[in-house]
Amino acid sequence: MDLDDENRTLSRFFPEAHQVEIKKKSSHDVLVERALNGDSLIIADLKAGTGRELLDWWLDVPFEELQSQGVAFICLASVTSSPDSVQSFLNWVTALQDRVRYIVFRNHKDGDYLPDYDESDGALSFRETFRPHHVVIPRLDEEYVTELERLDLTIAEVLNSSNGMSARGRNIGPVLCRLMVRARLRRYQQTIYDQLDPIRELLSAHTNNAESQP
Repeated sequence: MDLDDENRTLSRFFPEAHQVEIKKKSSHDVLVERALNGDSLIIADLKAGTGRELLDWWLDVPFEELQSQGVAFICLASVTSSPDSVQSFLNWVTALQDRVRYIVFRNHKDGDYLPDYDESDGALSFRETFRPHHVVIPRLDEEYVTELERLDLTIAEVLNSSNGMSARGRNIGPVLCRLMVRARLRRYQQTIYDQLDPIRELLSAHTNNAESQP
């Protein structure tokens, strides 16, 4: 479900994603309805720096009632060296507290020193209280990032391309088609996947337990 009305990143790469008009509060209700109708996993993509308007909708959600029906919510947050990214996330934590579980992606795109997340009192309290899972996203070579953005491609599309074309019919270009570049992208992708595997097992176990509840 794509709730990012600025970039529509999810819809761009996954056309089957359902677009939600975030300016209408009631339109978000479809998220809960789909969960109650049996969708086993729903990914809702919010835009960066999502503000109070959408947070107010989340505060309307009857978390305890939904939990009794086997519905659980997981907050996936991306933090960088930017103080704003950390503060925006901690604002959500202050509001949502233990109604959700947390997975924090430490995005090293601007460097691996994240003082506001590693050292601030608010972030330290968050980690001690909620024991979030962490995934590190290493910095990717700037040339590769530029090419991926210019050609509107994901790493997976490049690695799964055939004869220089992605599954969406996009030419991957002269840089991303090189064997060494693809090898580096594959290692980069695998580094992230290796961190996600144990988390995926935990989430699967949680889902199975929830589904077995009366």
